[in-house]
This record gives sequence, C-alpha cells and structure tokens, in this order.
Amino acid sequence: MSRTARVTLVQANGVAATTAPYSHALIVEAGRLLFISGQGPVDANGDVVGIGDPHAQVRQVFANIQALVEAAGGSLADIVELTAYLRDMSYRSIITEVRKELLKAPYPTATMVEISKLAFDDWLVEISAVTAL
Repeated sequence: MSRTARVTLVQANGVAATTAPYSHALIVEAGRLLFISGQGPVDANGDVVGIGDPHAQVRQVFANIQALVEAAGGSLADIVELTAYLRDMSYRSIITEVRKELLKAPYPTATMVEISKLAFDDWLVEISAVTAL
C-alpha cells in the first residue's frame, strides 16, 4: 500500500543533508492521524523477544508498529514521524539498517535518544510513531 496522505519534503539552505534514512521536515496533509505509543520488543503473547539482542528487538518493535498501522488501514509508508529510545546509542546503526530496509523516501522525520532505563529491564529499544492515513 502506498502513502495515502500528501507528504512534501521540506529542505532548507544552511541545513546539512541527512546521513541516515530520515527527513528533517515534512509537510503532511492527511485526513486521519494515527499516534502509536512507544512499542517495545514484545510478541503477541507478551513475551520479550531477543533478550540481550538489539537486532531482534528492533525487528520486533518495527513488526509491532507495522501490525498497528495495518490494523488502522495503512502501511509503513504512511509513517511520518518516529521517536526511538535506546539503552545504548551503538544500536543506532541497527535502527538505521532496518529503516532503510522497511521505509522509502521521503523518510519519516526522526528523533533518537539514549536513555538509562525503559519500561522493562530487558528492553533495549522502544519506538513510537505518528502515521498520516
């Protein structure tokens, strides 16, 4: 499924090009917005996936986001903003790799921060999303 909202990439002189799959700014014209709470690496049974494995956890988080977007009638292409919370900034490259694989330009805007704790001790990553349907 393709993006249903009208999305326009905003670029500005004096702002360096992005070095990862995200956009500095987007203008979004949409009829509906879907706000997805921070998703952790938890499967449908409520079990933490990939304890100690940031790759497995990032993939599970994106699978949860995808399931929620699709349940609302959209696709990953409809995501316009991502916020990632990492227990270790070294996981940045994993998130970048997965975003490159799953998302297409214009990429969602994005924020990524390292924090000392998440909701559960076994979580290494949590990501929230805004989707324009």
